[in-house]
Amino acid sequence: MNIRMYALQASKTLLNQGKAAQAVHIPGAASCALISTTRACAAIMPLILLAACGGGGGVGSTPTPTSSGTGSISPNPPSPPPIEIASISAMPPVATTNSAGVNYDDAEYRLSNVDVAANALAAYNTGATGAGVKIAIIDSGLSDPAAVFAGRIDPASTDLVSNRGITDTDGHGTSVSAIAAAGRDGKDMMGVAFNATVLVARTDTIGSCGSSTGCQHNDDVLARGVDLARQNGARVINMSLGGSEAATSGLVTAVRAAAAAGIIVVISAGNDGGANPDAFSQIAAANGMNGMVVIAGSHDAGYNMSSFSDRAGTYGPYYLTAMGEAVRSINQNAGHFLFSGTSYSAPAIAGAAAVLAQAFPNLTGKQIVDLLFSTATDAGAAGVDGIFGHGILNLGKAFQPQGGTNLAGSTIAVSLTGNGTTSAAMGDATAQTGMSAGKMVILDGYGRAYTMNLGSTLGRPSAVRPLIASLMGDVHTTDLSRGPIAVSLNVAQGRIGEPAADIRRLGLSSGDARMVRMLSGRVMARIGRNTLAVLGMAEGAGRLSAMIAGQAEAPFLVAREPDETPGFAVRHGVAFAIRHDLGFAAVTVASERGVVSGPVADSLSDAGYSSASARFDRRLGGVSLSGGIAVIREDASVLGARFGAALGGGGANTKIIDARVAWQISNGWSLAGAVRQGWTRADAGGTLVNGKLLTSAFAFDLVKAGHGYRFGLRVAQPMRVASGGYDLSLPSSYDYATGTVGYDRQYLSLRPKGRELDLEAAYGARLAGGWIDANLFLRREPGNVAAAPVDHGMAVRYALAL
Repeated sequence: MNIRMYALQASKTLLNQGKAAQAVHIPGAASCALISTTRACAAIMPLILLAACGGGGGVGSTPTPTSSGTGSISPNPPSPPPIEIASISAMPPVATTNSAGVNYDDAEYRLSNVDVAANALAAYNTGATGAGVKIAIIDSGLSDPAAVFAGRIDPASTDLVSNRGITDTDGHGTSVSAIAAAGRDGKDMMGVAFNATVLVARTDTIGSCGSSTGCQHNDDVLARGVDLARQNGARVINMSLGGSEAATSGLVTAVRAAAAAGIIVVISAGNDGGANPDAFSQIAAANGMNGMVVIAGSHDAGYNMSSFSDRAGTYGPYYLTAMGEAVRSINQNAGHFLFSGTSYSAPAIAGAAAVLAQAFPNLTGKQIVDLLFSTATDAGAAGVDGIFGHGILNLGKAFQPQGGTNLAGSTIAVSLTGNGTTSAAMGDATAQTGMSAGKMVILDGYGRAYTMNLGSTLGRPSAVRPLIASLMGDVHTTDLSRGPIAVSLNVAQGRIGEPAADIRRLGLSSGDARMVRMLSGRVMARIGRNTLAVLGMAEGAGRLSAMIAGQAEAPFLVAREPDETPGFAVRHGVAFAIRHDLGFAAVTVASERGVVSGPVADSLSDAGYSSASARFDRRLGGVSLSGGIAVIREDASVLGARFGAALGGGGANTKIIDARVAWQISNGWSLAGAVRQGWTRADAGGTLVNGKLLTSAFAFDLVKAGHGYRFGLRVAQPMRVASGGYDLSLPSSYDYATGTVGYDRQYLSLRPKGRELDLEAAYGARLAGGWIDANLFLRREPGNVAAAPVDHGMAVRYALAL
């Protein structure tokens, strides 16, 4: 038979309220040694104690690990390694009775350096403490004179060797148990899973703990301890034991049965500083363990591999490190000491597993192990390496969503950081409501439930500088004619005034020819006496309609008329307009297709829009009246905003009414006003039940056209959501036992607080055979963002006809 031991340094440091007390020598203390097949362990001893069951060398004396402890502990341990923090506020909906308003980041937590090193605070802040989860500690028993385990020692706890009871005479079992689950009582230290239940399996051979070789544990008894844990509902088994000989077949069989039952088994790597874990822990790689056995190595307070710790070696796939050097714990007399050894790395990992098991009751043991491995902070060589294995225990990261995330109760994907980008018409709406609307439950790749705020993951488009866009252009001109059709292809993405095209006057009146020069990038045909048609490329239907109606183009670069664009950023594609003069009035029908720009991809198939409009115009003396209706279909956007599948992910239909009045006052002065109102309905889908938006835009002009000069002043409001938003049905609760999802109706307003107002003045005059224009503008609350700084600027342009 094989006997397991845990190797301890022959000293320890006694602590009192966080300070080193006088070192107390314990007579008869000796380091562990291997005698034949007996793995022995010395009792807990004086001076700095490096106590780590899971050591064990070859025949002869067990090497004594060197502790880097100083004999004292700082009340402010070093910060844990950085972890990825989601930009959302995501937390698992754990059932807890004591998490609300509790400050877990207190003096007791900070003194519990194992907890701090594991970044356990992130778990505690969700209410996860290990409550209701059973950790089996197979060791030398447990003594609890300070009642730090009060009410949490499982009644099935027993002495598996005789009828001695579970009282720990050695202290190793108590100190290990404390790292895993010592209670949070406002004193000194607490365990990683401080509300977990402890199942104590005392397995030390009678009389061995008082011997010079220390406590000894027979493999057959250990196997019974594993069976005891399995039969009494333990989720995690901790064995801070080790030795240089492999486990016997009986113990292997017991551990394999525990693994098959979904129980996680954590075993210390050993304290020889070897290139591989000791032979006992190598049981992790045995057939049938299914990845359920974790080998625990030790790092120090600086996250460096402890010199005494056996490395991962060829067992990296099963290996994880946790703090095991100069860790704070208690002995069998409730004295506080700094302990060292892989014996203390193991219960840190076991406690972390218990906290995860409580927080996420859907997780299997295998999933918990996978999470601990995959969320470990990488150390050493990238990936799984021969020193740190998977890396350093990081419980905080393990509590973050992993893998793909989706709405609870559906397969709809949800992003943790970005579920859409609003448009300028919506401005700062999400800044006003995003943090208070859209709270919902999502599931990660492990089926774990989290709450997150959907509104806070909506971004705003980048600030637009319309002057720059107006001044940028690349002009190419091509001329051709055939029959009654005159063609001017002056294709330009940007606009500098309207560069004159080189047009041949093919059968057109002088007035038509002048109009063609103005209609750059267009093809115009007169169809009969009363009908005029225009095809435009990289032009909007609104501009074409206005121009063939004889509406003079105002010289403004920034402040736009409501019907010049659909109301959101686009790249115009092809537009068509046809106007028929009825005598008393004229009717213009137009259509347009293009691509939504900004946050949406450039592909026409997934970001296209189309529009159709009909309008009339009539002149009554010096007054021109026009009005019309229009419809806009967006394939994958809503007023230019792009939302993910959780918010429908589809397009929208918008109905519009336009009206415009222009008055030729006298002496070249004119006054004009245009208004637009729209009603938008977004496609339902995802959480979106109903999305309705009311929008408005306007522009008012004062223009003077003189001989050889012109002046204009415009005040405009671009499209803005005046009211409306999204009516959402969001998953608000989740039952792990049944998978039942509860839903709440919530409203996400898309009305911005900001209101953009544009003021622009323009002056132009003939100069040296050409034309010079100067524009001065000011945009208040640009992009409908109340906090946005004023955008202002000027431009001077000079055009010379060649």
